[in-house]
This record gives sequence, structure tokens and C-alpha cells, in this order.
Amino acid sequence: MRNGELKPVFDILENAFERLGIDYYLIGALARQVWYEKADKTFRTTKDIDFAALIGSQQEYEAVKEYLKEHNGFQDHKGNSFVLITPEGVEVDILPFGAIEHDSNIQLAGTGLTSIELDGFKEVYKAGTEEVELSTGNIFKVATLPAITLLKFIAFDDRPEVRQKDARDIANLIQHFFDLSSNMIYEHHSDLFKDDKRSLESMGAIVIGREMKKIAGDNKGLVLRLTGILDKHIATNEKSMFIKHMVLETNTNVAEMSGYLIEVLNGFRQNS
Repeated sequence: MRNGELKPVFDILENAFERLGIDYYLIGALARQVWYEKADKTFRTTKDIDFAALIGSQQEYEAVKEYLKEHNGFQDHKGNSFVLITPEGVEVDILPFGAIEHDSNIQLAGTGLTSIELDGFKEVYKAGTEEVELSTGNIFKVATLPAITLLKFIAFDDRPEVRQKDARDIANLIQHFFDLSSNMIYEHHSDLFKDDKRSLESMGAIVIGREMKKIAGDNKGLVLRLTGILDKHIATNEKSMFIKHMVLETNTNVAEMSGYLIEVLNGFRQNS
């Protein structure tokens, strides 16, 4: 689904967040799609909208959901307490972070999925978004590609049984990151060009790691977690389900995908 088809929903959400004084940013597949379209690249599109919302309490979060249900006809999702469904059937994920969290965990009343871990959401909010005007005219803060990668590493680690697509998305992103972010790489990571044997994909992977570390900042727990995730998949190599899904996405091989993860980790450690 292209952005133009989602303008009515964007307008509703923008109005609701503004009226309720909620700050937010766009994440997930739609955020990734924003950056791919800016570079005239195509990838899997989505029918879902994912927002991270800065929320102070469960009461405030419930007020957001009730506003959308009462004023715009949204309905609860029976299988996921963090999802609302528009009258047109579009699923809208509103993932709350901030003071509502208890040790990075959110626990809601309801049915289906009622508990999630939100490691990294506050860090992305502070250092991993850019304001973008979409083709619809809506202006949103959007998670950057390194921020999306960071959140996808954590999401896969939290629920590997249902998050296989995150590994595939990361593989595709690494393959295309140089083309998607070439201006930023030339401007801020020119040291990588001193090694003329390094591939563009390798440079992209290193930059992703460097930028992920900038986002993680001084959060030692988050730094350790991301380092551990990368170490684990690199160490298990061909036994890693994450790497297996990367291989399926790219039609390459374990050695190449493991090599990309090593470069991401090297970049991450360079800024540690």
C-alpha cells in the first residue's frame, strides 16, 4: 500500500496525537518504505501503520485508543492489545514508550498480545529519527534506516518464532544501504574509502553499526544487548535462524551474510 492510499489514516492519527499532546514517530515497514522510495528503490510494501508514541501512563495510552475509537470508528484488535483497526481494515500499531514502561516492558489489560519489550525506543526517539514530509503532505518524524535495523535486531531476538521477516529485511537493507544513504556515507564516513578492496555492501554494514551505536549512546544495557545479539548469530553461523533467513532473502550464502554481521559489529564497536 502506497502512502497516498493511507493519507486519510495519516490525517486522523496526526490530528489525534496533536489534540492529545502526544509526540510520536513512524517505525516499521512503512518507515523503511519512506527511505526506499526517496532513493527510487522498491521493496515489500505494507498494509499496516506502526507508530511509536511517547506515553506517560496506561491511562494516557487508553485515552489515545478511546479517542480514535469514539471519534474515528477504530476498533480493537482481538489478538493484539497494541493494534487498532480502521473502518477500512487498516491495522494501526501504536507502541507506547516512555514513563509508561517498567524496565522496558509494557503490560496492558486485554486479550491476545498484551505485553511487549521496548528496548531502544527511547534511544531512537532521541537520536534516530528525521522529520520527513511524505508525498501525502503529512510531516512525521521517521525512524532512520540504522534505527529501523536496531529495532529489528531486538524484535527478532524477543520473538524469533514470529519475527523471521526482520532478518530478511535487515539483509535487504544491508545490501542496499550504500545506495540508500550514499550522501551521508560520503560526508560522514569517508575514512572507509581508504580501503579500495572493501565492497559497497561492506561499507554499508559498517556504517549501519556505527550509526546504531550513536543511537544506543550511553545506554550500557542496550549496547551489551545489541553486541550480544550480533555475537550470538556470528558464533552460531550456519545454525543461526537469523542468518538462514538472511540467506533466503538474498539468495547468497552463509559466509557472505555472516560477514555482513561481522562488519555491522565492527562498526558498532568502533564507536564504543
